[in-house]
Amino acid sequence: MSQFEVVRSNVSGWDVRRVGEAQALTNHAERADAEEAAALQQELENEAGDAEAIDVRQDVFSEGPDEDLDVTRTAIGTGTMILALVVLIAVFAAIAALTGFGS
Repeated sequence: MSQFEVVRSNVSGWDVRRVGEAQALTNHAERADAEEAAALQQELENEAGDAEAIDVRQDVFSEGPDEDLDVTRTAIGTGTMILALVVLIAVFAAIAALTGFGS
């Protein structure tokens, strides 16, 4: 069985990926280019020279990374960073005022 497969891309063209993995290794505009790239990658990894056919799956679409954007978490993190910056500026201003730095 082949270690690589060619599947349709969710974005455009065709993806080459390892069998069982969701993330694509490469993306190609043409199916023939994707098949050629998969065969080349398989040939590079198999030094024994076993020429196995590449699986072309027209009914399967590749997926992106499993990371989802969490808006709430991002907003809280950004707010925390802004608050920390404001506190840091206030501390420096207080130190400068108490020590007479810059007078």
